[in-house]
Amino acid sequence: MPDRKDGPDVGELWRTWLTETERQWNTFFNDVMSTDSFGRFLGGYTDMYSTFQRMVAQNMERSLSTLNVPSRSDIIELSERLSGVEERLAAIESSINTLAEAVGHPSEPAAVTQLRPRRTRRPHAQPAEAQ
Repeated sequence: MPDRKDGPDVGELWRTWLTETERQWNTFFNDVMSTDSFGRFLGGYTDMYSTFQRMVAQNMERSLSTLNVPSRSDIIELSERLSGVEERLAAIESSINTLAEAVGHPSEPAAVTQLRPRRTRRPHAQPAEAQ
């Protein structure tokens, strides 16, 4: 591109305007946010928001209970209980393996078999193809 010497540099004007605008906004917001009234407003807003959030959670819990649907806290409680059961089961399994080794039985993991229900229905007989 040819170098234009006859007018102001548009890029430099844009950078200057942007820098000055940013400085003015920063000054304005620093002045506003440093006041006590802004602190009181923000504290009140935070209290109001947390109260609203607590009310929504309580209403949701009540609604889910009415519909007989587990809530988030129910699922978390169930998960914690299940983790406790798994830990106790692992401890029992470890104790059994230790006892088995002490008696002289090799401790090998038990094979998990997939139990399938007995098949009571027979497949339909295929009709003989006409020839």
